[in-house]
Amino acid sequence: MAVSAIELRRRGYDDEDIALARTVQDANRRAGAPYRTLAEILSGQKARSRPSAPPEDLTTRQLGRRGRLGQAALLADQAALAENDPDRAAQMRYHAQGLKALARKPVQLEFDFFGGGNVSLGHQYIDAIQTRLLKTDATPADRMQALATLTMIVRHLGWQSYACDKTAAELCELLGVHRQHMSDTLALLERIGAITRTKRGRTKLITINPEGAFRGDVTRHAEAVDRYRAEVVQLRPEPAE
Repeated sequence: MAVSAIELRRRGYDDEDIALARTVQDANRRAGAPYRTLAEILSGQKARSRPSAPPEDLTTRQLGRRGRLGQAALLADQAALAENDPDRAAQMRYHAQGLKALARKPVQLEFDFFGGGNVSLGHQYIDAIQTRLLKTDATPADRMQALATLTMIVRHLGWQSYACDKTAAELCELLGVHRQHMSDTLALLERIGAITRTKRGRTKLITINPEGAFRGDVTRHAEAVDRYRAEVVQLRPEPAE
């Protein structure tokens, strides 16, 4: 039976002794050593033999909430509590931590959203482009082609950049359209301010406002916006009304 702090003080132990005993008790628990009460620690007694509590069986509902790795981690932790050998208990806790880390790691089912660097796309940006397209004299098919092309441009944005790493000819191959159709689509997107094309050598670099779409570390977003404003905005034509 555990002895209260009041009883320990009555036996002559001061608050500093009791606090030190609690520190030792906590260290023993973390190391997986056999449990000792405060009275046993203060009096120098060894741990008494206590029945080991078997790991608790998880219900189907608990398994569904934790998953298999979470259940394995819990069982390893419980086994460490019931282990008398401190070294074995420490190894069990070590492996339990590894299982917990695996349980928290996202599982890739079909698509890897993180391996290639996720792309953020602003809803306001898409809404603005759709509104501008509706104000043009483009046919519904041309508007749909423009949105599909814009999506492909955003898909291939450079890392921490506002420039698409695909040329117009490469976009033709990706979308399966004729070069003249792509030229008309890019001209439409440029006319409404969705993209900007800048002459670079023999090709035109396709750029996009990083406030609308960005690929990379969000903490570097401001730098990309500053570069875009310095290098592109002054060259961009006013969108058609």
